[in-house]
Amino acid sequence: MADVGDYCCSIDRYLHELLDDANEQRRRAEAQDGEYQAPQLYFVVHIGEAEKMSEGGSSFIAYTISYGEYEVRRRYSEFESLRSCLCRLYPTFIVPPIPEKHSLTQYAVLQKRAKEDQYIIERRKRMLERFLNHLVGHPILSSEHILHRFLEGGVSWTEVLHSPIITGLPKTPLHSSPSKAPGSSLADGMSQQQPKIAATNSFASGVPVPSTLAPITNIEPRWMDCELFTNKYANHFAGVIERNERRIYRKLGELSSDYAELGATLNGFSLLEHPEGLAAAIERAGQAVDSSYIETGQLLTQMESEVGEPIHGYSQYAAIIKQVLRFRLLKNLQLEG
Repeated sequence: MADVGDYCCSIDRYLHELLDDANEQRRRAEAQDGEYQAPQLYFVVHIGEAEKMSEGGSSFIAYTISYGEYEVRRRYSEFESLRSCLCRLYPTFIVPPIPEKHSLTQYAVLQKRAKEDQYIIERRKRMLERFLNHLVGHPILSSEHILHRFLEGGVSWTEVLHSPIITGLPKTPLHSSPSKAPGSSLADGMSQQQPKIAATNSFASGVPVPSTLAPITNIEPRWMDCELFTNKYANHFAGVIERNERRIYRKLGELSSDYAELGATLNGFSLLEHPEGLAAAIERAGQAVDSSYIETGQLLTQMESEVGEPIHGYSQYAAIIKQVLRFRLLKNLQLEG
């Protein structure tokens, strides 16, 4: 465990203590079972309730974040701005994704009640929880004080967004220089952490942003291979895998609807039969079909949360990697210019 001076604040220390406890539990399980257990993402941060709230005449869903004895409420737009800040501060990092914001078309389909749709809320809760735990488990982003302020109760997120470290960032990361900056962005001088990569204002705002159409004279083969592999990976997930996944969900949904219709028909037909033996047999058949309908729906829900969401997450990561590689490309063009 690190020394007290290695933490920038009490939230930082508490989160690392939770992670240390989780790792200790894994080591104890290894010693007890005698089998190696691979390190995994421990969910030390949890999102429980999702409550509709109103502020300034508008309503929104507030998600309750809890970890240990601490608790704080944040809305989706605040998660979105947290990730945006981290991407601007760390343009060379693969910052974990969050669930997408709904389009106008999706809102129209849901009759303007997308924010209140329980399925969407539950899905967002799972994905936002995964997002926070990826940050907490990250070797560098976990020590970022902006994250600690986000998780601290009673802190105005608007004030954090208007702090100098955020307002001082250029509009485009290309006007920053990824360089070693000691300590956490909001807690310089408070932490004795190792230097880490962060955006700094070493480039003047007047430096032109290069065009992607400009030729590159010095291309490293390893970066070309990386871009080719990432594009292949992204196309495979966004194309083949997600397309087949949607087809499976559609077929299961149709099967579930057929079960519901057949069960209702059999149950109604049993009421029209006078012989008790035949009516009871038809009723039992209808009940069996109803049971299949319920179990198919449960299977579909479980597959969406345990299979579909991770697959979609991989697709999101591929898009994020492409953005980081694009930043590297443009920065290379900028340096060559």
